[in-house]
Amino acid sequence: MISIIVPTFNEEKTIEIFLEEIKKLKLKNFELIIVDDSFDKTAEIAKKLMKKFKIRGKVLKRFGKRGKGSAIRDGLKISKGEKIVLVDADLQYPIEKIPFLIEKLEECDIVNTRRLRKDSFVRKILGLSFRLLVFLFFGLTIETQSTFRAFKKEVKEKINFKANSWAWDVEFLYKAKKLDFKICSYPVVYKERKFGKSKISFFTPLKMFLEILRIRLSFL
Repeated sequence: MISIIVPTFNEEKTIEIFLEEIKKLKLKNFELIIVDDSFDKTAEIAKKLMKKFKIRGKVLKRFGKRGKGSAIRDGLKISKGEKIVLVDADLQYPIEKIPFLIEKLEECDIVNTRRLRKDSFVRKILGLSFRLLVFLFFGLTIETQSTFRAFKKEVKEKINFKANSWAWDVEFLYKAKKLDFKICSYPVVYKERKFGKSKISFFTPLKMFLEILRIRLSFL
């Protein structure tokens, strides 16, 4: 079985299109797990459409914004798949590439995507600065902040990440590296958001820096 885990926060404008794209994949023997912290009707819409489209799975409704890492961890706890895919519902990632990521798991333990994107000068500088810090703190040279990722059940069972925030990826990939899991990198086109608002604020880079610093200190 394949488990597709989707953390959502206020995606009522994109969730229908996202589910239509999932249905188009015509995957066999899969479950869709949506972990929702929204204040809007994302969970309600998702439940109705999953039933309409006959998509097997569950919508786990949580209350209060607990963080992306926390949402993914809760999704992993109830997942049953031998292969696991993580993806956002904001339509910025190419959903049609999910079967390819699953296929690549025959060669790797983790398939980590690298986003090909057009950014402003300021965002490029922030991104480069963050990647430099991740390299200096953890020795990771792969992109850590792409949520579009696939990995085997064995990885889920052996990696216990504790970070609740956006920086959970760093802890996850660092622990995977220490456990000698084979990580493959695959480039994907990352689209501009057309619906809803970005979850990244002016203070996000500072929060992420403090979080990866906390993660690094926890390994000392």
